[in-house]
Amino acid sequence: MKKSTSILLLVLLLIGSAAHAQFKKPLQSSSRATSSEARYNIGLVGGLTSTYWLHFGGTKTPYHMPFNFGPTAGLSIERMINNNSSVSLEGLFAMRKDTLSYEVLNFPVAVNENKDYLRKYKADYQEVNVQLVYTHYFSQRNIRPYVFVGPRFTLPVSIPKEGTMVWNKQEILHYGTDSVSYIPVSTDTIAVTAQGMRQWNAGVVAGVGVLFKINVGNYYLLLKADVSGHAAVINSFTSEEIHGESQHVVGAGYIDPYLLGMRFNTDVTAKVTLMFPLKKQLQGACIRWGEYD
Repeated sequence: MKKSTSILLLVLLLIGSAAHAQFKKPLQSSSRATSSEARYNIGLVGGLTSTYWLHFGGTKTPYHMPFNFGPTAGLSIERMINNNSSVSLEGLFAMRKDTLSYEVLNFPVAVNENKDYLRKYKADYQEVNVQLVYTHYFSQRNIRPYVFVGPRFTLPVSIPKEGTMVWNKQEILHYGTDSVSYIPVSTDTIAVTAQGMRQWNAGVVAGVGVLFKINVGNYYLLLKADVSGHAAVINSFTSEEIHGESQHVVGAGYIDPYLLGMRFNTDVTAKVTLMFPLKKQLQGACIRWGEYD
């Protein structure tokens, strides 16, 4: 939790420093008041994000993993490079949910006795995402399509009371050819720790969206709506999991990394950002929100 708080405070500090530097610039004459748009924009971000873990290698064990959705929110500061491109620093807090299940068939439990099991894994945890993205806008009108791409650094948050992993093991009983029933065997609920989740990761985020410019008197707002995809590039299985040294592998038993190989965290996010341009306008002896360079 301290790590995630420190990251968010760092992002806020960077945003505040940029805003302070922008407002320290000397005011120009009103003849340039409407000549250009803001160089810096600060935004409030909110949306939905889905979580999906991709597995490669291992024994190619078939597994079922649906998409799971959770909220995401944060802050963004954008620095315009020119009229059609910008660089943005974004700090986002995301609620992650993920479920996975697979079958273990003909598992030996005694001499000449095998059983079938269904194993399920469910994770609920929080995550801090810090990303630096380059954006290209395709027009200079009030409605501007855009694309963006950049690196993302991810830090899962370990909160015992809120971040949990649930391991569930059920015996599969077959009755007839179509009907299947299950007998619970064991269930373990543990906190998200460094043994079950890599504590940081890095990846690439890319997406498309549309920007709307909303004129409000002498000021204007920017509304951005976009969809993006992210893929981590570092295996998120921990060394304890890979070498079978996790202290929490008891009872139901975790989904063995040997079966699933390497795990890469991915997500798809749909978000809306309300941007506030950092500019002033000098009109006579009065300073109002608006434009200046």
